[in-house]
Amino acid sequence: MYQDTDNIVIYVGKAKNLFNRVNSYFKGKKDPKTEALVKKIYNIDFFITNSEMEALILENNLIKQYSPKYNIALKDSKSYPYIKVTKENLPRIYKTREIVNSTGIFFGPFVNSLQVDSIVSILNTVLKLRKCRKKFNKPYNNTVCLNYHIGLCSGPCNSIISEEEYLLNIKSATEYLKGNIAPLVKVLTEIMQKYSDELLFEQAGIVRDQIKQIQSIKEDQLMESSNNENSDFVGFIIEDDIAVFSIIIVRNGKVIDKKSFLFNTILSVDTLETDFISSYYLNTEFLPDKVFCIKPIDNCEIIAEVIKNKFNKKVIFQTPYLQKDKRLLKLSIDNAGIFYEEKKLQLDKIHHLRELKQILSLKTIPRYIECLDVATLDGKFNTGAISVFIDGEPDTRLYRQYNVKGEGHPDDYSMIKEVIARRFQKIKVKKEKLPDLLIIDGGKGQLSSATEILDLLEIDIPVIGLAKKNEEIYTRISKNPIKLPERSYSLKILQAIRDESHRFSNTRLRARYENSTLTTELLKIEGVGKKRALLLLKRFKSINAIKNLTETEIASTEHVGPDLAKRIYEYFH
Repeated sequence: MYQDTDNIVIYVGKAKNLFNRVNSYFKGKKDPKTEALVKKIYNIDFFITNSEMEALILENNLIKQYSPKYNIALKDSKSYPYIKVTKENLPRIYKTREIVNSTGIFFGPFVNSLQVDSIVSILNTVLKLRKCRKKFNKPYNNTVCLNYHIGLCSGPCNSIISEEEYLLNIKSATEYLKGNIAPLVKVLTEIMQKYSDELLFEQAGIVRDQIKQIQSIKEDQLMESSNNENSDFVGFIIEDDIAVFSIIIVRNGKVIDKKSFLFNTILSVDTLETDFISSYYLNTEFLPDKVFCIKPIDNCEIIAEVIKNKFNKKVIFQTPYLQKDKRLLKLSIDNAGIFYEEKKLQLDKIHHLRELKQILSLKTIPRYIECLDVATLDGKFNTGAISVFIDGEPDTRLYRQYNVKGEGHPDDYSMIKEVIARRFQKIKVKKEKLPDLLIIDGGKGQLSSATEILDLLEIDIPVIGLAKKNEEIYTRISKNPIKLPERSYSLKILQAIRDESHRFSNTRLRARYENSTLTTELLKIEGVGKKRALLLLKRFKSINAIKNLTETEIASTEHVGPDLAKRIYEYFH
């Protein structure tokens, strides 16, 4: 193990001849990456093992433990969803990622998790399958749950539907999952026709969309787990001292996914493929039967033996000889090239963020940027919104919206103060990461409002104001605004972030206005307060949808009983 002056492990390696291996790093001509590593080596520590296999296992464990900067260290954290049919008396169907030490029938793996959710939802809804986790034994005379009362379960636990009928529904579901969609389409078509005959066109339309959805899922996307051969195709390229690996994943003879990895700390081109193979396949449970590589892998027998001991799975590493396998391996190499080009664009954005660091005299590259915008409609529905960009790309998961609580007709300045206070007080309390740069949509006055609150909170971060009128940049450290050329990419990054925050705040403003207008109509009904009105709108989306509901459907809403459902129904009819 190589350690730096702080005793931090920066590289882990194994060798039959330790002297020759270490000596090779310090003698002769070295590539830039190796030279950078050697300059940081302060101490060398080592372990003696009994065999190459022990050395490989130890190397893998140490890399996972220390995550050294100059090692290829990665872990396959992605697990694929399956659809499970349980082996209970009254089986259930649900999505799962746990297939080890679990009984039942599994269908998958699926790449698209949302597609799995949709399939499971349709099967459970149409066939009225039970969702509760209770264990039921004969005789089935249990008390039915809420799902039965709202029409989402057929009640097999109370013998409302016989066990034989229920198991036929389960059989229809499993047939569909095996690729035979005709029986399920027939059931759905009959339901759609029934709704249509009763003039319930909205419900008929929902079922029609469900039919289209299940028909759009091709048979080759519904795969039952079996013992068929599975393969991975590992291709890679090296460009500008950057290595990119791409894995095409084939399961049950079908390409189901691809994964790509980029490394910019290459120490040895000769061992690159072997290092990646070892690191990846010793840390993933989603193992194939065969791994096809560009060239023979050194120590592949040892790697395979370690995998077998760890996962009880035999994996063969080989180069392709069949044309179809060669084509897939070439495809994986092509994918690595495409991934490199995509990442190169991201690296270009990092370059422009470096330019922004110099322009704004920042201490660090602004890779994590937040932008605040506020909006109001005649003093009502006052809204604040924060958009977040990481490495020049929006990260919508981190966006924040605020209903500004200030009374009366607050101006931009007071609204900015309130949102800044709420946002950064929370950051302090939860000890969250501070942004590298905070952008305020506005000029000098808006910037001053933000910095006033940040100073009170004793938060020292770079803040700028970006005024839309002349696209001038106001900072805390300069009296005069910064004016960048119109074609400046750094300016375009700031504009994109500012415009996204503006769009986000206005979207929130419109939503609040529309919800207020819709709830006003519902509030005219006796017994409907603001909470119930919002619950109804959240579930059914619009007044028109509520108008077309039956009393039973309205009553299925939380906190809406039969009497109130009747009043709501009669109000619209």
